[in-house]
Amino acid sequence: MSTCQLIAFADCGDRVLLDIVPLEALEIDGTRLPRGMPLSLGFSPSDDPGEHAEMVGLFDRWARADGVLDLDVAVAREIGGFHYVFTQDDEQLVLAVRT
Repeated sequence: MSTCQLIAFADCGDRVLLDIVPLEALEIDGTRLPRGMPLSLGFSPSDDPGEHAEMVGLFDRWARADGVLDLDVAVAREIGGFHYVFTQDDEQLVLAVRT
């Protein structure tokens, strides 16, 4: 898990885009991203409009606050992708993403 700064967030309809800067090294599938290296992530929206609205609401609220959140990225072999776990205070968002 790494503490990160959410710099920018956009809901583009067909994709949710995040710009993040790790405040400490971030490990993703054996690759170590150094502290301070900007990272852009894009996620396709959920087929469930309620889930999508909840995700957008969390990112929007986090971005308007201080934008500091914890991020853990784990390989999810069962889906052929990754689990992205975003946490801020007592809120957590887990995204299962196929690659």
